[in-house]
Amino acid sequence: MTKEKSVEYKQHKIIVTPHDEKCSQYAYVIRDGQGNEVKKVNMGGDTEEVAVENAKKMIDFELDFEK
Repeated sequence: MTKEKSVEYKQHKIIVTPHDEKCSQYAYVIRDGQGNEVKKVNMGGDTEEVAVENAKKMIDFELDFEK
C-alpha cells in the first residue's frame, strides 16, 4: 500500500507519493484549484518534506512567471 500525502498551497494541491527512481524516493503531482493536473514530477525528492518543498518552489515560480 502506498502512503500518499496531500498539502494545500496557494490554491494548489500537492500530492506526494513514494516513488523510487534513481536518487529520488518521492514523486509529486500539482493540481490547480479546479483539480486539473498542472505538473507531475517523478523525481521529486529524497524525502517527503523535500518533495513538498520542491513542489512549493515550482508553484511559486509559475505564479511569479504569470505576473
